[in-house]
Amino acid sequence: MTRIFVIVILLTILSCDITSAEEASEANLRTALDELELAFNFHHLDEIMVHYSTEYLHNGDDWEDVELDWNIRLNDFQEMELENVVMDIGDGRATVSFNRRFLNNSIMEEVLIDPEENGDMSFWEREFDEWKIIGNKKIY
Repeated sequence: MTRIFVIVILLTILSCDITSAEEASEANLRTALDELELAFNFHHLDEIMVHYSTEYLHNGDDWEDVELDWNIRLNDFQEMELENVVMDIGDGRATVSFNRRFLNNSIMEEVLIDPEENGDMSFWEREFDEWKIIGNKKIY
C-alpha cells in the first residue's frame, strides 16, 4: 500500500512538472509572438529578425530572404495583428497557427492564414533556452 501511495505521489509530481513545462513553453511562445507583433508595429526590423534562427529555411527561402520579406511588409503596412493563435508543442518543436492581419490606418489590407498560406512565422524550435523560428526546412 505504501509503494502505491509513493508511486501515485511521484506520478502526480511528474505530471505537474510536465504540465508546467508545457505551460512555460506556451507562455514563452506567446511572449515571442507578442514581441514580433510589437516590433512590426514599431517598425523595428532587427527586433523581428532576432526571433529567426540563422538556420532558417522555409520553402527555399533562407534568413536573408525572410529579412527582405519583412522589409517589404514594413514598407507596405503600418500594423500587424495576430489572431486565433493555436500552438502544437512537442519535443522542442512547435507549430503555431494563426491569422495574420496587415493593416494601414486600421484598415485591413491583407490577411494570411498561417501556416497554410505562408508559414514563415509558424515553425519554431528550441535553440538553447529560447524559441526560434526555423521555417519548414523545405527546399524548392
